[in-house]
Parts: sequence; C-alpha cells; structure tokens
Amino acid sequence: MQKLNLSSKGEAASSLPIRAIQFGTGNFIRCFIDWMIYKTNEQGLFNGRVLALQCTPHGNSVPKLKEQDCLFTTVLNSYVDGKACQEIDLVNAIADVKNPYDEWESVLCAATDENVQFIFSNTTEAGITFSEESPFNTDVCPQSFPGKLTAMLFERFKALKGNAKAGLWIVPCELIEDNGLELKRIVLKHADEQNLGDEFKAYVNEQCRFLNTLVDRVVSGFPYAEKEQYNEKLGYEDKLISCGEKFHFLAIEGGADVAEALPFAKAGLNVVVADDITPYRVRKVRILNGAHTANVPAAVLSLLETVDEMMANEVTGKFARSVIYDEIIPSLKLDKDMLVKFADDVVARFSDPALHHQLTDILMNCTSKINARVIPTILDARAKGVLPMKLCFALAAYIALYKNATQVPVVVQLSNGKTKEFYDDAYAVDVISSAWTHYRKNEASAVFVVQAVLSDSKLWGCNLSSDIDLVVITSRLLHAIISDGAMATMRDLLEHY
Repeated sequence: MQKLNLSSKGEAASSLPIRAIQFGTGNFIRCFIDWMIYKTNEQGLFNGRVLALQCTPHGNSVPKLKEQDCLFTTVLNSYVDGKACQEIDLVNAIADVKNPYDEWESVLCAATDENVQFIFSNTTEAGITFSEESPFNTDVCPQSFPGKLTAMLFERFKALKGNAKAGLWIVPCELIEDNGLELKRIVLKHADEQNLGDEFKAYVNEQCRFLNTLVDRVVSGFPYAEKEQYNEKLGYEDKLISCGEKFHFLAIEGGADVAEALPFAKAGLNVVVADDITPYRVRKVRILNGAHTANVPAAVLSLLETVDEMMANEVTGKFARSVIYDEIIPSLKLDKDMLVKFADDVVARFSDPALHHQLTDILMNCTSKINARVIPTILDARAKGVLPMKLCFALAAYIALYKNATQVPVVVQLSNGKTKEFYDDAYAVDVISSAWTHYRKNEASAVFVVQAVLSDSKLWGCNLSSDIDLVVITSRLLHAIISDGAMATMRDLLEHY
C-alpha cells in the first residue's frame, strides 16, 4: 500500500500563499476549518492555505502531517432518503505544520508574514483561559494558547508597525460564550502582565478583529477499527483520515465585511454571518454539546464505546433522549418549536452508525466541558425552582470517572476489569482525586466528595455547593453509581422521574 504524499498522488505543491495560521492539528479543525478552506479554494474564493500549529507539548500529529506533505482525507457520512451516503475529499489546505515548542522562533517569524490575515483556533474550552507566563522571548514558547497568540501578535506589531496589513482577524472555534471577546480580553491581560505597552494594546484594539463564532459538526476522527478497509478503498495509506458527518454549520458574528473576507457562504457552505449569534450558540452548546457531555460519562461507566451505541442501547438511549427533551429544552428561554426541531436533528445525528464517535474522545478536557455545557443548564433549571435529576446524575457520573485518578491522563477503572483513559486539566484532576479521599463507601461520605468538588470556585466560577439540594441529590446518585452501577441507576431514574 503506497503512502500518502504529493508524489504518490502525482500532485504538484500548491502555489497558494499562507493566509491563515491555525492553533490545532486535531481531527475537528482539520475536518471543519481546513475542509472549508479547501472547498472555498476549489472555487477560487479564498485562495490561500494554512500554517497549522500543534497546541500542546504531547501532540503527535505534526510528524504524521509532515510525512504526508500535509495532505489528509476527510470522509463525511450522511443519510439521504434512508440510504447511507459518503463524501470523500483529499484535503490540501495545510501548507505547513510546526511544533511551536521546538520551532518557536520560526513560528514568530511566520506571524510577521504580510500574506497572513487570519488566525483560527480549536483548543477546546480549556484553551481560552488565562495562565501566568514567563517573560516573552524568542527562545521559549509560552505554554497557553492565549500566551502564544499574544507573543505572535506582539512580534507582528513590531515588524509591521504602520503597515496597513498589520492587523489580523482572529476566528476562535472554541465552544465558549463570546469566544472572540473572551480571547481578546485575555490577550490584553497578557499585554499588561508582560508590559507590552499602550501602543501594542491600541494595535490589538484598533487593528485586530476578534470574531465570536459557533461551530457545529460531529467529527468522530480516525477510523481505527476500519482503517484497513478505508486504506483499501482509498488506494493509499492515510494516517490522518478524519471521519465525520456531512452536516456542518458555522455562525460568525459580524457584518457584510466579514462575509466578504471569509467567503464560505458564497462557496455554498452552511455558514451564517449575523449581528447576534446567541440563539445559535445557546441551542447548540446546551443541546448537542450538553447532551454529549452529560451522557457520555455514564455510557463509559456502562462499558459502551461509541455515541451511536449509546443511543441504540435501551437504557442509555432513552436516558439521553430524556435529558434533552425533559431537562435541557425546558430550561432554555428560546422558541420551543425551534429547539425541538434542532433536538430531533441532534438525536438523528447521534444515532448515525456510520460515525462511530468514540466516547473517550468526548471526555477530553471533561471538566471545562461540564462547566460550559452542563452547569449553565442546571443553574437555569434551579432558577426556575426545578432540580434536574438526570443532570444531577450526569454530574455524579462525571465525578465517578475520577474515583481512582491520581494524575493526568485520568485512568478510569471499569467494572469488567478494563480501563479507559482521557486527558483533563491537571488542577481539576487534583481537586477531584483529592475529594475522593473522603469516600468511605457510604452515602454520607459521598456528600463530602461532592461538596469538595462543587465548592471549588476556580473550577466552576462560583461555589456550587451552596445549593444544598444539588449537593444532596448528586451525592445520593454518586453513591448509587458506585454501589449499583451507572446502568442500574439510570434505569431507576427513568422509572421514577
């Protein structure tokens, strides 16, 4: 089987310039932003490619991308009139890829290129947070995404001062509210912490655009179980096949100038540019992402592997649907018909057996996802005087994942003797694993575990343990999960609530 690269495909290197730098080399951003750029380039509308940067020190996609001349295959699945359909593209949108931890000076140099106009990112919700950084220099890469971005903007500011092309448009794809504005706030905070000066801050405020966005596409990633079949079908070995659903949606907050600068909609892609994208964001983050994040911990504890398997299971499938229709939707202050229609589509997308979306992929950075996608729904329900029992269970199942955790990655001990592992913020793992030292195999001690987790304001932005009913019910459900198992506890909840 031939390896995937330019020569094996008989393709010449693209002459299109690098017009964007992206933070992230993972499946989602490649199957979403890079795929969109590729599709737009096909119609001669964007006419640029991407420099992709590895986000974390432990990533492994950079050497694979280099080996494949930055080519990769997207496999998008859909059902049309009850028949499975598949769209396959060989994406040639990435021009180069760098590991900033090894090539920081080169990355800074790339940031000063006049051809570069956009910054894209997908670093998960945990990525857009402020962390203290050592003084910026050209030798040492800052650890956080906003730290890297600030240093790159500062380098560009110094190199292109007075140049009309100095400003950049920053387009974050992380699923947090007002992601562009929050990223800008953190960049300016870094500017103050690093004493970068008022002139640089004026450059950030006046010449750079930070756009709020919402992204939507389920990307299941590399098809490990079917890789041989895919390689045979493609006629080459691709170590970075990215599978997902054909459905895609991008909302960008802005006006006509944004639609012109990023002509995705003109290329026929499902992209909306609007003055206010709040309704799109709320329905997607709370229903689709919230349902993923709320239901996956219990599904993992119930020995399931994929989202479609979770939806097909008699108990977990019914439970997931109930979470969406009985608890998430009633908490939202949006048009109910619109929410139900979106939820119906979400359930169908979750149930698609072609995706094989691994549950452990969804667990990555679980704490920040719980905080952004599930806690707001619980708080909205509590504001209406409702205690959402199934979301309390979801919170308990999330805490149960960390019962034997000691460090990153989190290793989940399953009832069949096997283990699963995922990465989460080190501080979150420390807090939750420390809380488990209170557990003594009884319901009373479960209260101490839940109180210790929910009282940490650094994790949640407030002291959730001040809600006594939330603590008591979540503790009772946590003890039931440990004693009787997640599946049995879900059955009980479905019977009584």
